[in-house]
Amino acid sequence: MARLEELIANEENRVLCLGNEAIARGAIEAGVQLYAAYPGTPSSEISTALISASKKLDFYAEWSTNEKVAFETAYAASISGVRSMTACKHVGINVLADALYSAAYMGTKGGFVLLVADDPHCFSSQNEQDSRWLGVSAQVPVLEPSNPQEAKEFTKKAFEISEKFEAIIVVRSTTRISHARSDVQFNTYETSYREGDFEKSNRYKCLPALARANHPKLVAKMDAIKDWIHESGLSVIEGTDNKEYGIITSGISYAYVKDALEILDKEVPILKLGMVAPLDETTIINFAKEKKNIIFIEEVDPYLEDRISALLLQNGLYPKIHGKCSGITKKYHELNSRMVAEALRNIIGGDLSSVAEIQEAEGEITDFIPFRPPLFCPGCQHRAAFWELSKVVRKNKGIFASDIGCYSLDPWVTDTILCMGGGISMANGFSRVIKDKPIFAYIGDSTFFHTGQTALANAVYHKANINVLVLDNRMTAMTGFQPNPTEEIDIADVAKSLGVEYVEVFDPYDFEKGKKVFEDAVKHEGPTVIIMRKICANEWWRQQRRSGQKIEVYEIDPEVCIACGTCIVQYQCPAISWSLDSNSKGKNYSVIDPSMCTGCSVCSQICPVKAISKAGDKNE
Repeated sequence: MARLEELIANEENRVLCLGNEAIARGAIEAGVQLYAAYPGTPSSEISTALISASKKLDFYAEWSTNEKVAFETAYAASISGVRSMTACKHVGINVLADALYSAAYMGTKGGFVLLVADDPHCFSSQNEQDSRWLGVSAQVPVLEPSNPQEAKEFTKKAFEISEKFEAIIVVRSTTRISHARSDVQFNTYETSYREGDFEKSNRYKCLPALARANHPKLVAKMDAIKDWIHESGLSVIEGTDNKEYGIITSGISYAYVKDALEILDKEVPILKLGMVAPLDETTIINFAKEKKNIIFIEEVDPYLEDRISALLLQNGLYPKIHGKCSGITKKYHELNSRMVAEALRNIIGGDLSSVAEIQEAEGEITDFIPFRPPLFCPGCQHRAAFWELSKVVRKNKGIFASDIGCYSLDPWVTDTILCMGGGISMANGFSRVIKDKPIFAYIGDSTFFHTGQTALANAVYHKANINVLVLDNRMTAMTGFQPNPTEEIDIADVAKSLGVEYVEVFDPYDFEKGKKVFEDAVKHEGPTVIIMRKICANEWWRQQRRSGQKIEVYEIDPEVCIACGTCIVQYQCPAISWSLDSNSKGKNYSVIDPSMCTGCSVCSQICPVKAISKAGDKNE
């Protein structure tokens, strides 16, 4: 990743950086004055970069408690005349949608950019969504860069477009743009900021009578933007004129098309759309005119295909359409250069011999790399918490509703995972229809403040007989160890203030205390809140190493170990593995890697033969 000094240097320079860092630099070059966001992969590095830069460049930036709060914070700055921005992953759009749809009616004053990072293939998400539809649904313009350099430039340009039309501008990235590393040209920027000034008027009151008046204005604004796109330079046509074929694409799919045509050794004209909502109808019609075949390459949905096919029909153009609806690519998951080459070869021909070599290499790599399911980190307190839970209450055949976070990796008890904050609400629902089983919900400290408090308030109000487990590791760990309100607000105090009578806090490494708390909670009538509090093991480990503190690791006595698999197969600690010692007469036993051990002691507590103990100085 780029160093902060490189990211904020006010000079012409080329810097190797992440796509997300390029986006952050674009915001800096545009003169962003307020930035607010909630962490979510693949967008988190934008926030990390801008929050770090804000301390040096003297603008305001924050980690907000959720995406809606972040959007509303940034929107207030925008209508006060300063440039503001928020960023989120695709599912974060669902959280802020209420504010977005209303704000679109009222418009902006200072430039306002909403960066959304989609995650095709669900690499770190519970679903796939195509955020380009926002342009149609919420009536906001959507830009879609095709590489990190464009991501920087489009972010910068988005502020200008926003101020030109007084509109919220969405910039859609994807995992392959946000997490790509590329050589990006940085430009100089101004450091003189505007003074915020809010002018009182009825414009920013989203009430029925005013909304009815604003909606026609919003439609007219989008029409004006549609007429302007043709002269904006955002639509680019490449390649020689060819009446037989034409490819229409956008975003990262454009890069796949370029690679695929090189693989096939073919030349086909390409229309790359930089703005995907509203559509550049003039350029699209001129490009498609007289062409016999139009090929759409895009991910995830057939968004361009659906909308442009209708546009062509409306204008009396009838080329043969090739795209997701005709099956050349799938309507789910991300694309790659090989998949696009195979899709195009079936239409335009070409040689795929180099693709066969790529497939063979991919097969060799797949065979070489062993399958490893996602696991908790060594020493993770969540693993300890779920182990306790599984041993104490699993026998009661309870129902366990989880949430989104590190604890989603639980291999033992989880029954449902829906969305941020959904665990507590679902537990409330289960408790209304299932009376003979204990109901558990678990949620992280960051998610508790994100959308958990309202669900807990609802459970208290309706006296739900549920047990809420808050896995408090003092940070937002899964998305990169970002801070959250636990630094200032005690979740136990919040739970008590909401009216929860049974509130307990304990160390998840303390199995005896955990056993008693769980057993007591199950017997309690009404909602309970159990807070398992311990700093994230990874962060604690880093702190110890930075300060030079010795970590007291554990070791396994091979003479005592019976190779039962409790620590490896059942508890699944990544720091423990099997070993076959030549001096042990062929006997298998477990061994702890001291470079991975955090000294949590849990393995020594669960070992049935007490073969695990502190290593002492000999393994220092």
